[in-house]
Amino acid sequence: MDMARRDPPPAPEPVAIIGMACIFPQAPDLRSFWNNILGGVDAVGEPVPRWDARRYLDAGRIRTARGGYLGDLYRFDPREFGIMPNSVEGGEPDQFLALRVARDALADAGWLGPGVDHRDTGVILGHSTYLHRGQVSVVQNHLVLDQTIELLRAALPHLGAAELDVLRRRLAAHFTPVSPDNSPGLVPNVMTGRIANRLDLHGPNYLVDAACSSSLLAVGAAIDELRAGRSRMMIAGGVNASLPADVATIFTQLGALSARGKVRPFEAGSDGTLLGEGLGMVVLKRLSDALADGDRVYACIRGIGQASDGRGTGLLAPSVDGETLAIRRAYEGCGVDPSSVGLVEAHGTGIPLGDRTEIAALANVFGARRGEVGHIAVGSVKSMISH
Repeated sequence: MDMARRDPPPAPEPVAIIGMACIFPQAPDLRSFWNNILGGVDAVGEPVPRWDARRYLDAGRIRTARGGYLGDLYRFDPREFGIMPNSVEGGEPDQFLALRVARDALADAGWLGPGVDHRDTGVILGHSTYLHRGQVSVVQNHLVLDQTIELLRAALPHLGAAELDVLRRRLAAHFTPVSPDNSPGLVPNVMTGRIANRLDLHGPNYLVDAACSSSLLAVGAAIDELRAGRSRMMIAGGVNASLPADVATIFTQLGALSARGKVRPFEAGSDGTLLGEGLGMVVLKRLSDALADGDRVYACIRGIGQASDGRGTGLLAPSVDGETLAIRRAYEGCGVDPSSVGLVEAHGTGIPLGDRTEIAALANVFGARRGEVGHIAVGSVKSMISH
């Protein structure tokens, strides 16, 4: 058997980013977001009053209410997309904002319009399965309401059926209604299905939930579609646009939220992260197809690496070995020399253990610091818009 080391396979064709669109805190569109980055804008702020932050703070269930919130950027005109307004009320806001951003990304790419053939265009999005506003409505209208009436029946046995029915109706009046019209807007994976329906896309559509790496792996899945020849154009990205306070309670219990209300990745004394709302999508093509079609190319993606930690130190504790392996797989898979890199946009959550782990993994691949100020810039946009 020939045990000689074989040459690595040729690097796969780069994938071009030909369109982009987003909505982030204090940034209704791509141009605003980029200007905020250039201007060093801190978009972290307080939630809307409906978030009811004081109740959670007074009960000690959250350490801070601050985060990267969209606020009044929740704007969606259903008439633009041929959607009945009664389908929007009570539905999942993420679905409708995702439709708008997908439309804007295709428009930015120059591939939106009645004459465009999207037979080989698909959409894959990263989206968490945490509680979102639409899902909370379902829980309130069914589980919470039923349990409340049962508790009242047990605590006040003298109440008759008619009186309990009156109480049920009064309680239900405080909740966002759930009806057959808005039910599709409460099913998470209808998000990409709605985009495919309204934009007439005939390629694959589905969601990816891989926690913090959901959007990256959605892009990776879209790239696989393109390189396998199953699709000619793909929309990919991440959506996390409506976070109720209940999600902040989970991160508080994990000790991950910053008590001082600031996200400062890699800073000495950083005490955690903050949660953020937002959406971002890119339109992708194989580079050869983009050039043949005369598309504007923003940038090229050459490779994505991923790895798991295996039997690490803990279920939620990051592993230096696992992160190092993911980075190495990315560079080895695309044939790029890490020494040629001058800027790393890091995960950088501001959680001390995670930041130390990430820096250690980067050092394993890129080498130790050279000189007093170093030779590779490291940044994290979470300092501006939260996690």
